[in-house]
Amino acid sequence: MSFIPNLIYPIKGEKGSEIPDILAKAIQERGLRGGIIIAIGGLRRAEIGVYDREKGTYSVESFEAEKGETLEVAPLIGNYMITSKGGLSIHLHINISSRSAMASGHLVKGIVDPFLEAFLIEAGDVVKEAFTHRDI
Repeated sequence: MSFIPNLIYPIKGEKGSEIPDILAKAIQERGLRGGIIIAIGGLRRAEIGVYDREKGTYSVESFEAEKGETLEVAPLIGNYMITSKGGLSIHLHINISSRSAMASGHLVKGIVDPFLEAFLIEAGDVVKEAFTHRDI
């Protein structure tokens, strides 16, 4: 299996938009099949999870930017794929920092502020072929 990027799409998330919703919309509008997500920027709020293997669920913690601050995204990285049943699967991990907090883990949800600069790097169905555990 080889990876050669077919197409690269820059996406700007505007203030108040939600992640992963804005990424899902961009993927679906462009008819993308599978690829890499990379982003930097800022958030007002983030819900970040750490997987608990014993429970089989994520332990989620919320982070809120202090007044006049931003939760710096440094960076967000992940992947996306269209499953065999036609659903969209997005898997995102994030590092955030501010003067009062640093955190990393699985991004459950984020509220953009002031903006997010993302790239979708399309690779096609090779993502689904590689990550069969997510093809549900």
